[in-house]
Amino acid sequence: MTDTSNSKGERAVDLTENVVAEVERRLAVRLDRSTVATGAWAESAGHRTDRDTWVRVDSRTVSRIQPQSWVGAEAASVIPNVPKPAWLQSATWLDADNGRVWRAEEMELVTEHVIAEQGATLTTDPMLPDTWWTALTAALTALAGFRTLRVSGRQELITRRVSQVLGADITAVDTTVTEWTTSHGDLHWGNITAPRLVILDWADWGLAPRGNDAACLWAAALAVPEVAARVLTEFHDDLHSRSGRIARLWVCSNLLRIAQRRADAHALAEPAAKAAAQLVTDLQ
Repeated sequence: MTDTSNSKGERAVDLTENVVAEVERRLAVRLDRSTVATGAWAESAGHRTDRDTWVRVDSRTVSRIQPQSWVGAEAASVIPNVPKPAWLQSATWLDADNGRVWRAEEMELVTEHVIAEQGATLTTDPMLPDTWWTALTAALTALAGFRTLRVSGRQELITRRVSQVLGADITAVDTTVTEWTTSHGDLHWGNITAPRLVILDWADWGLAPRGNDAACLWAAALAVPEVAARVLTEFHDDLHSRSGRIARLWVCSNLLRIAQRRADAHALAEPAAKAAAQLVTDLQ
């Protein structure tokens, strides 16, 4: 689980009537305002359209635009053998009066429900069938093998975040990642659907430590131990490699940081701290 743009100071998206009108004009669609979904951290808003597609709207201050995440869904459209919404078109424009840039993306409408309806983490066992886990394994294997120059998890950020959160506990551990694979970058339970698996929200995909996506799902399930254990079993080789352990330590550090200011992550703080302590021992 990554620390999102909204948690770095961006405000939640506010779709005023003027913004809606601009989206509709630029994409030549009509938004159904009665259907709305926000990102797990309220950093985006989406609506169904009159042609049974989905439009996701995001907004950033001019100074905080990150070119990679800004075009993530568009760039991900070329990745094969991974179930994700088809990207159709995008529009970007400047609101000079407010110093913000808006981006609207039209995508295939996904009718399956996300597994975590309220945020990113699990609070109960969703009782996913073996076929779903098989589909997830195949999807993440295909994604890991896709070649890209995009970067999702930088070594400098991993080392800095782990050190910031764990402090003196991490001084004896080398957090250098030696295996990098292509990752979704923010694969939590609010970004995947069931019963048919679809992976949503491709803003942050790129190279990350081996096992990073499985590590994100594992950490976001720590409040439901049986699901966290299932993730460890399904992705055992990745998550128990050295780079996979570093990925888990990084994700735990992000969780501990987020839990300080987000009520929906408080339940993960204690198990994440215990898991991080064990990972530090394993990595020494």
